[in-house]
Amino acid sequence: MLETLRQAALVAVAGLGVGLAGNALSPRPAPLGRPVHAAAEATAGACVEGSSGVPAAPIPRISAQEAAAMCAACTAGFVDARSARDYEAGHVIGAVHLPPVGHPEEAAVLARLAALPAVIVYDDDTSCALAEGVARRLQQRGVREVRVLAGAWPAWVAAGGPGASGACHLCQHGPEASR
Repeated sequence: MLETLRQAALVAVAGLGVGLAGNALSPRPAPLGRPVHAAAEATAGACVEGSSGVPAAPIPRISAQEAAAMCAACTAGFVDARSARDYEAGHVIGAVHLPPVGHPEEAAVLARLAALPAVIVYDDDTSCALAEGVARRLQQRGVREVRVLAGAWPAWVAAGGPGASGACHLCQHGPEASR
């Protein structure tokens, strides 16, 4: 009996280690130490809680059609919050790549974005997790009029929004440039 309990404890500890390692290596790790709520429980796209534990005010959303009109009128800049590989495969024309972890050229990107009338952030997941986080970071660093693209990259493509491919010229020296 004692041997069985010891083996069960060993399996539980090994499982915990594998789970934590898998979470750490995930492109979208689960936040540890904070409650996780289903998207259906969130209000109007509030994906991130503020430092007080109260849900932060939602970042305003913009439809792909409205964003495409702003793109055509050159009244908005675009930020791609996806991986460097996804950005290179296809992105909104003129978008800069600003991943959730940032990169060494972030100050130059922020200066460029702060001068624009509006900034639209997108990712590839309609749950808004990556785009919401990057949009909040932009707001915290002084960029005004930040919005998140409703429906993410798939909505942009479905709406026929203009796109390009290739590496971000500001990201060539970033941590993801060699991937």
